[in-house]
Amino acid sequence: MDDADKPDPVLKQVPLIKNPSYQPPKAISLRANYSKLLPTLSQTVIPPNLNISKEDIDKWINDLDQLKNKIANESGTDDSVKSYESWIKEQTTKVAPGFDYNILTPKK
Repeated sequence: MDDADKPDPVLKQVPLIKNPSYQPPKAISLRANYSKLLPTLSQTVIPPNLNISKEDIDKWINDLDQLKNKIANESGTDDSVKSYESWIKEQTTKVAPGFDYNILTPKK
């Protein structure tokens, strides 16, 4: 194993020259005075006051529950799901080409 603490002998032969056009990144200072920033915010940044009642929220929850139930009921009877599951089963029991032996059939 190479020791990471020792310099590479090939790299030691390469002279290091400072590039005058290289400028290292400088630290960014952030303002700590937020009181001046907040009154100048535009109306697009400030969230609007929404008048949402409890009944509206309950209606949305009921609609979402109905949609979830509808999706759950449709997914069990769909033919595409059954054909996909049968394709997955065929792929897992596929044997190597040219061999028809049951020994080479993978089992899960």
